[in-house]
Amino acid sequence: MKRLFYGLIVLSLLLALAGCAAPAAPAEAPKEEAPAAEQAAPAEEAAPAEEKPFRVAMVLHGAVNDKSWNEAGYNGLLMIEKETGAEIAYQERIALTDAEESMRTFASQGYDLVIGHGDEFSEAGKVVAPEFPDVQFAVVNGAYTDTNLASISMFDEQLTYLVGVIAANMTESKKVGFIGGLEIPPVVRNGNGMEMGVKATNPEVELITTYLGDFNDAAKGKAAAEAMIEQGVDVIYYYVDQAMLGIQEAAKAKDVKMIGCIFDQHEMAPGLILTSAIQDTPTAIMLAGKSAKEGTLEGKQYLYGLDSGALILAPYYDLVPAEVQQAVEDAKKGIMDGSIDVPRTES
Repeated sequence: MKRLFYGLIVLSLLLALAGCAAPAAPAEAPKEEAPAAEQAAPAEEAAPAEEKPFRVAMVLHGAVNDKSWNEAGYNGLLMIEKETGAEIAYQERIALTDAEESMRTFASQGYDLVIGHGDEFSEAGKVVAPEFPDVQFAVVNGAYTDTNLASISMFDEQLTYLVGVIAANMTESKKVGFIGGLEIPPVVRNGNGMEMGVKATNPEVELITTYLGDFNDAAKGKAAAEAMIEQGVDVIYYYVDQAMLGIQEAAKAKDVKMIGCIFDQHEMAPGLILTSAIQDTPTAIMLAGKSAKEGTLEGKQYLYGLDSGALILAPYYDLVPAEVQQAVEDAKKGIMDGSIDVPRTES
């Protein structure tokens, strides 16, 4: 009995001790991952650098709305803007004494291509281009080329040979005239081409030539035309800018026929302008701009002749007889196939 009693006491004590034992530590909850925003961020990729815009500037001796040479150049600049997305700028009415500084200013401002529109910028381009070897330069009708200096030229003589064919056929007095602006190579080439066409057509026709020493002086143009008309000239081809307004005024007063230049100028003197010698200078300039953007513009002369389609005659507006038109077509074909030799005038 006593043993049973003691056994119950021992069992009770063991159960009490078990109840006082420390409980087992609960299992640790799994650690939550830090939100994505708190995790170490990968290194940011460098933003791509913005592409440097292609920039083109042009310097011009005359006004960009002159309906002649300078407007053609400006139109070429606008074509570059349209075709390449270039940022463009220009300066017009630049005095020849300021030509270098104007080109240098644009080059120093980071323009990729600087264009001098006309041979009067040849010397400036020759001086300034070597100062900026990372800038491309081009001079329209330029006399020089260099590593980064191109010349965009027209084979003037080929086109004005056809002008001479027309003038020699249309004159009644056997006296025709050529009025040029400055006596510089492209202007001289226009006169030389006309003379070749005149003499090949009729050696008895006399060509009288006058240089104004200016492209834009209308008073000088009028005086020169009046002097020619007094000598019996009855067909005048001119290669000027706004000086043509004076020439046209003198011609209208005496009903003298004319041949225009650069653009189709029929509307300026309907009934008197037989045709116009059109040079597609804008397209030639645009092509140079595209080449400059593509990195393929070379320091050489780009020469466009009758076979390029850049030199054409405007419509005749029923002022030139069919037989004369045919004579012009025959001459054009001969020039293009080489049976008629029209040499390029050396600068």
